[in-house]
Amino acid sequence: MQFSIARNILLSAALATAGCSEVLDTHSSGVGPNGPGALPGAPSGDSITATGNVLFNDGGQQLSANGTGTTGVTLITGGKPHNTTEYLINFRGVKLTITDTPVLAVDTFDTEDRQACGLEIAGGEFRLVSGNGTAVIGTYSGQADIHTVLMRLNRTAARCYVGITQVAQGTDGPLTQPEIAANAPFVSASFGDLDRMRVRWESTASSDATSYFLGRTVISKRN
Repeated sequence: MQFSIARNILLSAALATAGCSEVLDTHSSGVGPNGPGALPGAPSGDSITATGNVLFNDGGQQLSANGTGTTGVTLITGGKPHNTTEYLINFRGVKLTITDTPVLAVDTFDTEDRQACGLEIAGGEFRLVSGNGTAVIGTYSGQADIHTVLMRLNRTAARCYVGITQVAQGTDGPLTQPEIAANAPFVSASFGDLDRMRVRWESTASSDATSYFLGRTVISKRN
């Protein structure tokens, strides 16, 4: 499915950036991973790990929270050192509930466990986690819409740029929520080579039961 994002200046500019090459693509072989381990297709050296209740289904991952333990996946980039000043992370997902808990957290770490920035999805809010703390940058509804996220990690400026669009499942639009564009400084200004992107449930209460569906994820670097 192709999503219309032409009106979002941040997303359009980032996607049009010349001189970029992929360092990870969960669907580069035409299908997604069928379980933890090495990712099929190019580039080589990428892998995915899973913890807790994760179902690999039709090329995506269903992360189910049931109030016990930690559930999540980690996408690990190969080919390091990447020798780049900027990364682009593009993924789409669906969150089934709008409750305050559990919190779905997307985080980015380098080879020294330093964080660039993160995204929290919970309580009808998208929250950017950065050197400024955690701030609400937009909203989502309880209709299980598809959100498409682009994160641009600029190491030169030590800054993270985020753009998000949302449409109803099975459609190309119209947008179900206003487009989201935000930026903030890195959590760690010395963030280096992107080692991994982690998506997991956090702040899970014993009564929580929900799922997050993570679709195709592509990580690119500036050449």
